[in-house]
Amino acid sequence: MDPSRSFHQFNDLPKELRNSIWEYHFQSHRLHVVHPGPQSENINSMKEVLSYSCTILDPATNIIIKDARPPSPAINREALEVFQWCKRKWTPITFTKDLPESVTSGRGRLPPQFAQLASTKINLPKVNDRPIYVDWSRDLLYICAAHSEQAFWSLRSTPWRGDVRSLALLVPHTGFAGAIPFGASAPIREVLECMSGLEELFIVFIPHEGTKHSPTTSENIAKLKRDMHGFVPYVSYLKEAGLATSLMLYNRAAMSINKAMSDAPKKIKIEKVVDVDYLTTPFGHYKRNVRVP
Repeated sequence: MDPSRSFHQFNDLPKELRNSIWEYHFQSHRLHVVHPGPQSENINSMKEVLSYSCTILDPATNIIIKDARPPSPAINREALEVFQWCKRKWTPITFTKDLPESVTSGRGRLPPQFAQLASTKINLPKVNDRPIYVDWSRDLLYICAAHSEQAFWSLRSTPWRGDVRSLALLVPHTGFAGAIPFGASAPIREVLECMSGLEELFIVFIPHEGTKHSPTTSENIAKLKRDMHGFVPYVSYLKEAGLATSLMLYNRAAMSINKAMSDAPKKIKIEKVVDVDYLTTPFGHYKRNVRVP
């Protein structure tokens, strides 16, 4: 940390304010962005198993959290007391291991897109098995990849599928005609019903790379109000960007998911949003514009 930005008078603050700061520190939720790892750059996701990475973000600032462990209360007694009051429950998850294993586990049928996976001997990619700690009651799982159908399908047989409460799915600008979750509704329904604890689903759009806006329009888009996960409502984005409402690929994906879940036994809240802070990065990475709350 830059010493010039360090704050040395924390203990001089009133106790009520210190407790509020500790509470914010321990209560803040995280965005777990799962995407293909750099090792998967030249892998055909229809024929081979991808390896995955997880980028953890503070959605209030878009700053990447490099330490996958929960915030430590081992600071002082005051911090420990607030931590215990918050009653967070953190679960260690190995996305890099669970998602590839789920595709090849044989615990459920594979859709036609992955027929070759089922008939081919597969060597699972070697991955770093260090766990990432998730509080399913507060954190968001964000499947973010240009071709995320393999990751989406694997959710149906992961050991923690019933714990996921909030899920975000990126809708790519290009993709296979029958891709999951952007094609036929039956696989969507099957996967989402396996996620028995799912309460809300975000269908995420990323603005086209190279889209040109006037400085005023870009400034207005940057000022749009974000939700708690850092997303902008789809309609708000369209209005500020001056775009037509007929972005058919994205609308078809949203309609397909809505149709699939319309008569499901359990209703899931479905929202269309835009990841306006998304930055184009080298393959295997995810990054957002850093924001000051």
